[in-house]
Amino acid sequence: MSSEITRGTDLLADSLAHGPRRKIILESYAPSGVDVKGFVQIGDQPDDDDDGAPGEDKVVHMNGSIVAFPDACFFMNIRTPEEVSLESLSVVKLYQPTVEYLFIGCETPVPPSEMNKIKSEFRKKDVVVEQMDIMNCIGTFNILNGEDRRVACVLVVDTDEG
Repeated sequence: MSSEITRGTDLLADSLAHGPRRKIILESYAPSGVDVKGFVQIGDQPDDDDDGAPGEDKVVHMNGSIVAFPDACFFMNIRTPEEVSLESLSVVKLYQPTVEYLFIGCETPVPPSEMNKIKSEFRKKDVVVEQMDIMNCIGTFNILNGEDRRVACVLVVDTDEG
């Protein structure tokens, strides 16, 4: 019995392509924003030399802070971790289907008093909220999204930094 996993194999490729909706992938982070793959697809027909696969996913650089869901990504009007609040996270409460996990990625911490309010409120809706740095937030989101978990992440691009 041989394994199909070889050096350089993309373990998430099949799971990210699986399901009724296309999933997004958070590719990278820069001081200006986040690169998102799978948000835009060029062409809906297979190429002539292709094996019937749909058009190519393009990477879109989203300038500023974002909230990402398994199949959607939106800009957020927040520039610093101090602006993260229950009100600014209301879009997560409105998203359907409801999420199980919410990760908040920022390079400096959200004020502890506000983070405690956020965790307490989301706990009432059975949503686990964790704060981490942006790169770990991106990786955790991509892995859980690949596992078909109901996950969301907020990435705060701090425009006051640097």
